[in-house]
Amino acid sequence: SAGLAICDKRRHGPTETEVIHIIGEVEGRNVLLVDDMIATGTSIVNAAAACKKNGAQDVYICATHPVLAGTAMEKLANSPVKEIIVTDSIPLGDKSLPNLKVLSVAELVGEAIRRIHKSESVSSLFL
Repeated sequence: SAGLAICDKRRHGPTETEVIHIIGEVEGRNVLLVDDMIATGTSIVNAAAACKKNGAQDVYICATHPVLAGTAMEKLANSPVKEIIVTDSIPLGDKSLPNLKVLSVAELVGEAIRRIHKSESVSSLFL
C-alpha cells in the first residue's frame, strides 16, 4: 500500500534549505519525491538524502520544470536518487545524466493552445 510522508524543510534564503524532519514512515519503502521544479537542486537532493538516512529503499524524483541552474546537475549526479523524471517544459540542451528521463508535454501544451484559440474547454484535458 502507498503511504504518504512529508519532508519538513526550512528555507534559509532563496536557494538554501534544510530538511528538518521526515513526517511519516519511509523505512524500507521506495520513495517518490514530487516537486514543481528543480532549480538549484538543493531542496530535492537534501530531501532524498534525508529519506535515505531514514531507511528509504530507493528514491525517485518527479518534477515538472527542470531549471537545473548552477551546480544542480552535479548535485543530482552525486545524490542517492535512482531516477529523475522531468518534462521538456524547459529545454535541457546538453544537460544529461544516466538516470534522468524527460517526458514530453508538447502534445498536451499544443492541444491546450488549440482549445484556447477555438474557445474550447481546457479544463477537460485534466479531468
